Amino acid sequence: MKLYYWPKTRAFRALWMLEEIGARYELVHVNIRAGEQGTADYRDVNPMTKLPALDDHGVRVAESGAVLLYLADRFPAANLGATLDDPLRGRFLQWLFFTPGCLEPAMAEKITGASGNTFSFGWGDFDRVRHAVDGALEEGEWLLGERFTAADLLLAGTLQIAFAAKLLEPKGRIGDFVERAVSRDGHARAVAVEQRELAALKVTR
Repeated sequence: MKLYYWPKTRAFRALWMLEEIGARYELVHVNIRAGEQGTADYRDVNPMTKLPALDDHGVRVAESGAVLLYLADRFPAANLGATLDDPLRGRFLQWLFFTPGCLEPAMAEKITGASGNTFSFGWGDFDRVRHAVDGALEEGEWLLGERFTAADLLLAGTLQIAFAAKLLEPKGRIGDFVERAVSRDGHARAVAVEQRELAALKVTR
């Protein structure tokens, strides 16, 4: 299994997922600083020329949510998803798609100062997104209650970016949620890999 990767990108989400699963993988470097994501070969992998992307023995998957869903379904023993007959499958999918479909656009709008349209835009606005996350965490430690899944991983990883960008304070239910997620052994292993890659590739920003 190959993970197309560069440090300090959204590919970290897939790296974290692979470490949680314990799957064997190799990193294929795509130097986005040098424009390697725009080559014809990489466009065949991901026509959006973004990271992450995955190649599982010829099965190619791009987009963070799709990569995580593929891995959750591909490795059900890791219990990071919800099977088709699981009553929580719908909630799992809802929150897995929520991060790229609602949280990330709302964050981008907030960061850039773009004028929004709460009626026409599917994410409403940043405050609506924040309230939705806070409400979802009223019911348990994780989005599905007591079980950590890929939806939590994707959400927590993106909320870390929101904290770094000063869009949110790392406190309250949301802050506690992220702290629980990044305290997991899988996250620690992924961070160790990222630090190793940063040093080897001499990436400074």
